[in-house]
Amino acid sequence: AEYGEFQTFQHYFKQINLRIMESEQVEKAVEALMKHCRAQKTNDLTCNDEKVSVQVVFKKVPSKPKHPIRLTMSHPTGGSEPNICLITKDPQRQYKDLVKSHGITVGRVIDIGKMKKKFKELEAKRVLCNSYDCFLVDERVLPIVPRWLGKYFYTKGKAPIQVNLKKTDLSKEFSDAIRSFMVSNLGKGNNISVPCGKVSFDNDQLIDNVNSTIKSLCKNIKPGMKNVKAIYLKTETSVALPVYNALGVAPMKIS
Repeated sequence: AEYGEFQTFQHYFKQINLRIMESEQVEKAVEALMKHCRAQKTNDLTCNDEKVSVQVVFKKVPSKPKHPIRLTMSHPTGGSEPNICLITKDPQRQYKDLVKSHGITVGRVIDIGKMKKKFKELEAKRVLCNSYDCFLVDERVLPIVPRWLGKYFYTKGKAPIQVNLKKTDLSKEFSDAIRSFMVSNLGKGNNISVPCGKVSFDNDQLIDNVNSTIKSLCKNIKPGMKNVKAIYLKTETSVALPVYNALGVAPMKIS
Protein backbone atom coordinates (compact mmCIF):
# COMPACT_ATOMS: atom_id res chain seq x y z
CA ALA A 1 0.00 0.00 0.00
CA GLU A 2 1.06 3.58 -0.66
CA TYR A 3 0.88 6.03 2.24
CA GLY A 4 2.06 9.19 0.46
CA GLU A 5 4.49 10.91 2.81
CA PHE A 6 4.40 7.75 4.98
CA GLN A 7 6.22 5.73 2.28
CA THR A 8 9.41 5.87 4.36
CA PHE A 9 7.61 3.83 7.03
CA GLN A 10 6.14 1.09 4.85
CA HIS A 11 8.32 -1.53 6.54
CA TYR A 12 6.98 -0.37 9.91
CA PHE A 13 3.35 -0.67 8.80
CA LYS A 14 3.96 -4.20 7.52
CA GLN A 15 5.16 -5.23 11.01
CA ILE A 16 2.28 -3.94 13.10
CA ASN A 17 -1.44 -4.22 13.72
CA LEU A 18 -2.74 -0.73 14.46
CA ARG A 19 -5.72 -2.13 16.35
CA ILE A 20 -3.48 -3.61 19.06
CA MET A 21 -1.97 -1.32 21.70
CA GLU A 22 0.97 -2.96 23.41
CA SER A 23 4.52 -2.15 24.50
CA GLU A 24 6.08 -3.99 21.55
CA GLN A 25 4.19 -1.75 19.15
CA VAL A 26 5.47 1.38 20.92
CA GLU A 27 9.00 -0.01 20.66
CA LYS A 28 8.67 -0.49 16.90
CA ALA A 29 7.18 2.98 16.43
CA VAL A 30 9.98 4.68 18.38
CA GLU A 31 12.64 2.74 16.49
CA ALA A 32 11.10 3.58 13.09
CA LEU A 33 10.58 7.29 13.81
CA MET A 34 13.98 7.81 15.44
CA LYS A 35 15.81 5.97 12.67
CA HIS A 36 14.12 8.24 10.15
CA CYS A 37 14.69 11.46 12.13
CA ARG A 38 18.33 10.77 12.95
CA ALA A 39 19.07 9.97 9.33
CA GLN A 40 17.53 13.28 8.30
CA LYS A 41 19.44 15.29 10.91
CA THR A 42 22.98 13.96 10.44
CA ASN A 43 24.17 17.33 9.13
CA ASP A 44 22.30 19.45 11.66
CA LEU A 45 23.08 18.37 15.21
CA THR A 46 20.99 21.16 16.75
CA CYS A 47 17.88 19.38 15.47
CA ASN A 48 18.67 16.46 17.76
CA ASP A 49 17.03 18.46 20.53
CA GLU A 50 13.63 18.38 18.84
CA LYS A 51 10.86 17.32 21.18
CA VAL A 52 9.21 13.94 20.72
CA SER A 53 5.52 13.97 21.60
CA VAL A 54 2.72 11.50 22.09
CA GLN A 55 -0.54 12.65 20.50
CA VAL A 56 -3.73 11.04 21.75
CA VAL A 57 -7.10 11.34 19.99
CA PHE A 58 -10.20 10.52 22.02
CA LYS A 59 -13.47 8.98 20.85
CA LYS A 60 -15.36 11.39 23.11
CA VAL A 61 -14.09 14.58 24.70
CA PRO A 62 -13.04 13.61 28.26
CA SER A 63 -14.62 15.27 31.27
CA LYS A 64 -12.79 18.45 32.21
CA PRO A 65 -10.98 18.04 35.56
CA LYS A 66 -11.15 20.78 38.20
CA HIS A 67 -7.39 21.20 38.10
CA PRO A 68 -4.57 20.37 35.64
CA ILE A 69 -3.53 16.71 35.89
CA ARG A 70 0.05 15.60 36.44
CA LEU A 71 1.32 12.80 34.19
CA THR A 72 4.44 11.13 35.59
CA MET A 73 6.88 9.44 33.23
CA SER A 74 9.79 7.06 33.69
CA HIS A 75 12.50 9.60 32.80
CA PRO A 76 12.79 13.42 32.90
CA THR A 77 11.86 14.97 29.55
CA GLY A 78 14.43 17.73 30.03
CA GLY A 79 17.31 15.25 30.36
CA SER A 80 18.86 13.55 33.39
CA GLU A 81 19.88 16.87 34.97
CA PRO A 82 17.38 19.52 33.81
CA ASN A 83 17.93 23.17 34.59
CA ILE A 84 15.11 23.97 37.03
CA CYS A 85 13.36 27.22 37.91
CA LEU A 86 11.38 27.03 41.17
CA ILE A 87 8.54 29.49 41.78
CA THR A 88 7.60 29.90 45.44
CA LYS A 89 5.71 31.91 48.00
CA ASP A 90 7.46 34.98 49.39
CA PRO A 91 10.22 35.23 50.52
CA GLN A 92 12.40 33.35 48.06
CA ARG A 93 15.41 33.26 50.40
CA GLN A 94 13.54 30.90 52.73
CA TYR A 95 13.01 28.41 49.91
CA LYS A 96 16.51 28.77 48.49
CA ASP A 97 17.78 27.69 51.89
CA LEU A 98 15.18 24.92 52.06
CA VAL A 99 16.13 23.22 48.78
CA LYS A 100 19.83 23.67 49.53
CA SER A 101 19.40 21.95 52.90
CA HIS A 102 17.98 18.92 51.06
CA GLY A 103 20.87 18.83 48.61
CA ILE A 104 18.65 19.80 45.68
CA THR A 105 20.17 21.80 42.83
CA VAL A 106 17.99 24.34 41.03
CA GLY A 107 19.00 26.99 38.54
CA ARG A 108 16.84 29.69 40.07
CA VAL A 109 14.37 30.29 42.88
CA ILE A 110 11.97 33.19 42.43
CA ASP A 111 9.05 34.13 44.64
CA ILE A 112 5.68 35.20 43.35
CA GLY A 113 6.25 38.84 44.36
CA LYS A 114 9.45 39.22 42.35
CA MET A 115 7.98 37.30 39.44
CA LYS A 116 5.16 39.82 39.15
CA LYS A 117 7.64 42.73 39.18
CA LYS A 118 10.36 41.34 36.93
CA PHE A 119 8.33 39.48 34.35
CA LYS A 120 5.45 41.75 33.42
CA GLU A 121 6.52 42.14 29.78
CA LEU A 122 5.98 39.37 27.26
CA GLU A 123 9.60 39.42 26.10
CA ALA A 124 10.84 39.00 29.68
CA LYS A 125 8.55 35.98 30.06
CA ARG A 126 9.87 34.47 26.83
CA VAL A 127 13.46 34.88 27.98
CA LEU A 128 12.59 33.24 31.30
CA CYS A 129 10.82 30.36 29.56
CA ASN A 130 13.72 29.70 27.21
CA SER A 131 16.30 29.83 30.01
CA TYR A 132 15.17 26.71 31.88
CA ASP A 133 14.21 23.14 31.04
CA CYS A 134 11.31 22.94 33.49
CA PHE A 135 9.39 25.08 35.95
CA LEU A 136 8.33 23.79 39.35
CA VAL A 137 5.87 25.76 41.43
CA ASP A 138 4.86 25.63 45.08
CA GLU A 139 1.36 24.14 45.03
CA ARG A 140 0.18 26.91 47.37
CA VAL A 141 0.68 29.53 44.65
CA LEU A 142 -0.10 27.32 41.64
CA PRO A 143 -3.63 28.73 41.11
CA ILE A 144 -2.29 32.26 40.42
CA VAL A 145 0.87 31.37 38.47
CA PRO A 146 -0.56 30.39 35.04
CA ARG A 147 -2.12 33.80 34.35
CA TRP A 148 1.19 35.51 35.13
CA LEU A 149 3.26 33.20 32.98
CA GLY A 150 0.91 33.39 30.00
CA LYS A 151 0.28 30.96 27.16
CA TYR A 152 3.85 31.06 25.80
CA PHE A 153 4.98 28.60 28.50
CA TYR A 154 2.21 26.21 27.52
CA THR A 155 2.91 26.36 23.79
CA LYS A 156 6.53 25.50 24.61
CA GLY A 157 5.47 22.50 26.69
CA LYS A 158 6.73 24.08 29.91
CA ALA A 159 3.55 24.31 31.97
CA PRO A 160 4.53 24.75 35.65
CA ILE A 161 4.61 21.48 37.59
CA GLN A 162 3.30 21.57 41.14
CA VAL A 163 5.45 20.50 44.08
CA ASN A 164 4.67 20.21 47.77
CA LEU A 165 7.49 22.01 49.58
CA LYS A 166 6.25 20.68 52.92
CA LYS A 167 7.10 17.10 51.99
CA THR A 168 9.55 15.39 54.33
CA ASP A 169 11.33 13.69 51.43
CA LEU A 170 11.74 16.75 49.26
CA SER A 171 14.33 15.08 47.02
CA LYS A 172 11.78 12.45 45.95
CA GLU A 173 9.16 15.16 45.42
CA PHE A 174 11.49 16.98 43.03
CA SER A 175 12.58 13.74 41.35
CA ASP A 176 8.94 12.85 40.63
CA ALA A 177 8.14 16.38 39.48
CA ILE A 178 10.89 16.61 36.86
CA ARG A 179 9.57 13.37 35.37
CA SER A 180 6.10 14.88 35.03
CA PHE A 181 4.05 16.98 32.65
CA MET A 182 1.00 19.04 33.60
CA VAL A 183 -1.96 18.67 31.24
CA SER A 184 -4.09 21.80 31.46
CA ASN A 185 -6.25 21.36 28.36
CA LEU A 186 -7.86 17.99 29.05
CA GLY A 187 -11.57 18.20 28.32
CA LYS A 188 -11.20 21.17 25.95
CA GLY A 189 -11.04 19.09 22.76
CA ASN A 190 -10.81 15.57 21.41
CA ASN A 191 -6.99 15.37 21.40
CA ILE A 192 -3.93 16.30 23.45
CA SER A 193 -0.18 16.29 22.86
CA VAL A 194 2.32 15.40 25.59
CA PRO A 195 6.10 15.87 25.15
CA CYS A 196 7.87 12.70 26.26
CA GLY A 197 11.51 13.34 25.39
CA LYS A 198 13.90 14.47 22.69
CA VAL A 199 15.40 12.96 19.55
CA SER A 200 18.75 12.83 21.37
CA PHE A 201 17.32 10.42 23.98
CA ASP A 202 18.11 6.72 23.90
CA ASN A 203 15.32 4.69 22.29
CA ASP A 204 14.75 2.82 25.55
CA GLN A 205 14.14 6.09 27.40
CA LEU A 206 11.63 7.24 24.81
CA ILE A 207 9.87 3.86 24.83
CA ASP A 208 9.60 3.97 28.64
CA ASN A 209 8.25 7.52 28.56
CA VAL A 210 5.69 6.84 25.83
CA ASN A 211 4.37 3.79 27.67
CA SER A 212 4.25 5.54 31.06
CA THR A 213 2.58 8.62 29.52
CA ILE A 214 -0.20 6.54 27.97
CA LYS A 215 -0.66 4.56 31.18
CA SER A 216 -0.76 7.69 33.35
CA LEU A 217 -3.18 9.43 30.99
CA CYS A 218 -5.58 6.48 30.87
CA LYS A 219 -5.77 6.53 34.66
CA ASN A 220 -7.11 10.09 34.44
CA ILE A 221 -9.81 9.59 31.80
CA LYS A 222 -12.93 7.46 31.76
CA PRO A 223 -13.26 4.73 30.67
CA GLY A 224 -9.48 4.67 30.17
CA MET A 225 -8.10 3.11 27.00
CA LYS A 226 -11.62 2.38 25.78
CA ASN A 227 -12.02 6.12 25.09
CA VAL A 228 -8.83 6.32 23.00
CA LYS A 229 -9.42 6.47 19.26
CA ALA A 230 -5.82 6.82 18.10
CA ILE A 231 -2.26 7.39 19.31
CA TYR A 232 0.53 9.00 17.29
CA LEU A 233 4.21 9.69 17.82
CA LYS A 234 5.94 12.68 16.25
CA THR A 235 8.75 15.20 16.52
CA GLU A 236 8.35 18.93 15.94
CA THR A 237 9.00 18.55 12.21
CA SER A 238 8.09 14.93 11.40
CA VAL A 239 4.85 13.35 10.28
CA ALA A 240 2.63 11.92 13.02
CA LEU A 241 3.41 8.21 12.98
CA PRO A 242 0.44 6.04 14.04
CA VAL A 243 1.02 3.73 17.00
CA TYR A 244 -2.59 2.73 17.58
CA ASN A 245 -5.93 3.19 15.85
CA ALA A 246 -9.11 1.69 17.27
CA LEU A 247 -10.47 1.23 13.74
CA GLY A 248 -7.22 -0.12 12.33
CA VAL A 249 -7.40 2.32 9.40
CA ALA A 250 -4.57 3.77 7.32
CA PRO A 251 -2.70 6.73 8.84
CA MET A 252 -3.90 10.29 8.66
CA LYS A 253 -1.82 13.36 9.19
CA ILE A 254 -2.15 15.49 12.34
CA SER A 255 -0.82 19.02 12.08
